[in-house]
Amino acid sequence: MRAITYTCIVVISFLIMACGQKFELPTESYSEPPVFGAGKKSYIRISPDWDAGHGYDFQKPWDLVVGADGYIFVADREQGAVHTISAAGVEIISDEFGNDFSTLSSLNAPDGSPIYPMAIAQDSRLNLFIADSSNRLFVWDQYLNNVGVDSMASAVQLRSSNDSLIWVTNFDSINTLMTDGWDIETINWSAENLDQWLSPRLFWDAGVTQEAIEVAKYFIKPDSVRVTGVGTSGDLCRLADAFSDAILTLAYVPEALLKTAAGQEIIVYSGTIVDRTVSTGTGNGTVNDPRGLTHDQEGAIYYTQWGENFSVHKVGGGSGFEYGEDEIMEIDRFDHASDVALDGAGNIYIADSGHDLIQQFSPLGAFVYNIGTSKVVVDSSIVDSVLVGSTYEMVRRDTSIQVEIADNLSNPRSVAVDATGVVYIADTENNRIMRYRLSTELDYSTGN
Repeated sequence: MRAITYTCIVVISFLIMACGQKFELPTESYSEPPVFGAGKKSYIRISPDWDAGHGYDFQKPWDLVVGADGYIFVADREQGAVHTISAAGVEIISDEFGNDFSTLSSLNAPDGSPIYPMAIAQDSRLNLFIADSSNRLFVWDQYLNNVGVDSMASAVQLRSSNDSLIWVTNFDSINTLMTDGWDIETINWSAENLDQWLSPRLFWDAGVTQEAIEVAKYFIKPDSVRVTGVGTSGDLCRLADAFSDAILTLAYVPEALLKTAAGQEIIVYSGTIVDRTVSTGTGNGTVNDPRGLTHDQEGAIYYTQWGENFSVHKVGGGSGFEYGEDEIMEIDRFDHASDVALDGAGNIYIADSGHDLIQQFSPLGAFVYNIGTSKVVVDSSIVDSVLVGSTYEMVRRDTSIQVEIADNLSNPRSVAVDATGVVYIADTENNRIMRYRLSTELDYSTGN
């Protein structure tokens, strides 16, 4: 006799939340052991965590970047410091290569006031930029702290094409004259006030009179700028301004000529605003309460925001992301996207603070992995009612499903990736740095 099967009772029901959000686990477990299937790649946690239990003193790790020489810089907002840690997990004050990071352990502005860093970035010149959610941007020069400063040019004599001579002390004027064809004839060097180049110094201040005039040209109130993200590309520095809802572009301008302890003559720079690259709005390619910021090799700008509609944007460079086509543009995918990072292959990593995880996307904006989650096998057993002749018989089918839960991170504010593919996460509320790497691990499934 033919048996007709109807599914009538669901023993365990549960809701799988999108993007690995937390949910209450069922209390009943599956009745059959898992079968170890084919391996597949996923992110696994690297031990140990960089936390208090392992000798680290983070009070609120807010942002982190992997430096040009492989050191990891961690902006500790509450402590007012930037920690420097090697890839091996050793906190560095000075090293055998001549680097001296001691001035980062207690950040102070030139006026002596403390700096509480919110965002950091490093450029190809080893300038470490530090933003503190004010209308200022500070810079600390790793290279100068490595080689030392011998003296600073206090006056320069220049010669014109018709042999006219002139002494100039203002570096802007020196730069202008050299652009007009004047050549440097003589340099007077001074050994005074050299410490200013070894400590964090002002790179840009929207409140300085001349710069305030330039800022106002872009319909921004200089006193209202709040820098919450910073990124660099070539000789440009870009700022995420959360108060004015803008992405600002600064150009490097020569500030001084220095002679290093090794006898090199190098120029140090400050910044001036040259563009409001992205303006306020709620559509694709606009900005609303921006946070993290970075660039790709083509010069495209990637930024995250807390404002409404799209949490992640790409502006410039190659093709951008499209709503309705690319998963990275889904309206409800993120809850407070706080940071964005890229790896060498162009994959995109978003610190999804509200969902307590990191989401990875392909260069084209397709979702790939959640990072910082645990995989749990959940019972999804059902009971089938099978009609045999005129009688229904109840048959239990034991099944299970593997789901991800975000139970490792708490309000992660930043993410960075090194050249080997290790993902570093500022696990802000847990006051630690966590590391993950992509690896093949055993996949769990259950047999019938």
